[in-house]
Amino acid sequence: MTRETYYVSVDMSILSISKTKTPENVVQYEIRATEQEKDELYALLDEVGDHDFEPQQVFGHPFDERASDAEKDQTQKELRQVYERIYQLGTEETRKVLDNLRPVETAEKRNERSRSKDGF
Repeated sequence: MTRETYYVSVDMSILSISKTKTPENVVQYEIRATEQEKDELYALLDEVGDHDFEPQQVFGHPFDERASDAEKDQTQKELRQVYERIYQLGTEETRKVLDNLRPVETAEKRNERSRSKDGF
């Protein structure tokens, strides 16, 4: 399959993948992906967007801090997966930008860290 260039925006108000770069005031990450890889990344972005605001948290139990913290943790986990995937598919420039923001911890690095903690 052929890889094409896409631009990914991960601003919580704009979770998108586009073939065209948008104005300078929107942070976008350039990736090279097949149609299937793009669709997989879009599904991850959808998950993040779905968990960004859940009415039952506000209206059902507005002061349930445990549920709120669990929701924040889930969103953080999903965002980490999005950034890992962007890093994997990203151009050299995209990877440099992400390295400068905060090193993306890949699943492989997490497994290494986990093994070293467990003594394996």
